[in-house]
Amino acid sequence: MTYNRTAYTNELFRKHYFTVENAIASAQNNLLIGAMSYSNEKVPANGEIKVLSLITDKQQITEIYFVNGPKNDYSKNFTEVYNQMVSFFDNQIVFKSEKYKVDVTKFTKDKVYYYVYKLKEIPVIVVANMKLDETYFK
Repeated sequence: MTYNRTAYTNELFRKHYFTVENAIASAQNNLLIGAMSYSNEKVPANGEIKVLSLITDKQQITEIYFVNGPKNDYSKNFTEVYNQMVSFFDNQIVFKSEKYKVDVTKFTKDKVYYYVYKLKEIPVIVVANMKLDETYFK
């Protein structure tokens, strides 16, 4: 989360994520309007993982969606990442999101906040350099 925009985009490209849109006009959450959109496939509809990233001088928020695609089932990718998060972090907290009407699992480490929830059947991980309990989830 300490990347600037160019370094972040370059890092995602090295991991085979492609820029889909430079500044999205509408997002699931208003905090991410203007964020850059990435996918692990050049045709986003074929991707299993979609990333929205907003990087400014004051805030860095990345939203990662694990969706079904023609090549893979998201559940394996998400389960591996989530299990690593549970084993890595020792401060797991669960709260109810008023906005999304779901349980959200929150982890923190070194002033970085990690949130995990499911939007219908789609697992979402949000990583931010600021606490989003009130602004993103309510």
